[in-house]
Amino acid sequence: MEHVVLITGASSGIGKALAEEFASHGADLLIAARSEGKLAALQAELEQKYKVHVFYTSVDLTEENGCRRLYDYAKEKQLAVDILINNAGMGDAGEYEKSDWDKDCRIIRLNILAVMHLCRLFLPDMMAGKQGTIVNIASTLAFAPTAWEAVYAASKAFILSFSQALYEETKGSGVRVLTICPGMTNTDFFRSAGFGLGSFRLAAPEDFAAFAYKQIMKKKPVSVHRFSNQITALFSRLAPRGTVRRCFARACRPDNGS
Repeated sequence: MEHVVLITGASSGIGKALAEEFASHGADLLIAARSEGKLAALQAELEQKYKVHVFYTSVDLTEENGCRRLYDYAKEKQLAVDILINNAGMGDAGEYEKSDWDKDCRIIRLNILAVMHLCRLFLPDMMAGKQGTIVNIASTLAFAPTAWEAVYAASKAFILSFSQALYEETKGSGVRVLTICPGMTNTDFFRSAGFGLGSFRLAAPEDFAAFAYKQIMKKKPVSVHRFSNQITALFSRLAPRGTVRRCFARACRPDNGS
């Protein structure tokens, strides 16, 4: 069996940065996303630059059997997944009453159901081997209900709660389930979702990836990238709920800062 780090949503943005970060530390990889062309290019780049083994498979995790196909691919290639990073995600911004229902459903399938299913598939193998790490990428918005991004923020709140519950369930087993929360990051993800970015100082995906690597090595249960986001997360836990709702709504309007 070849031991690998599995990263979903690895063809661009944070996922691609995570793949490069782990490859730079000598880790062999299994990368997954929908775009086969981008995955093939990334495989060639990382193998040449870092002399690591990179496997890839094109898969749509919103499809009913997408997660199972990814799991079966790992088994077929005899890959032991030491670290599973559930990074693939999608979002949307705007008034919920005007939202695209089909897109909302895809958000739930990718951000919640796919994460649940991949955890359910890979966790028993890790538990049997008494080692392994699952990393679920949430968001700073996971800490508060967020008007204008209601479905996305709620999906990440689910991931935060779900992951912390699994962290407790797996204590003492040799397996850890971690949550890492980025804030606004300079990727096409946030722009294509229509998030208001005007008043935010965007983090570089490479900076987040370097931060995430360190937190994964420390096996810290919940990590929030950047001090400003850590303050935001603390504020959301300590301030009155009404105040939190209003502040997040003002900050996250789609036209904020424009």
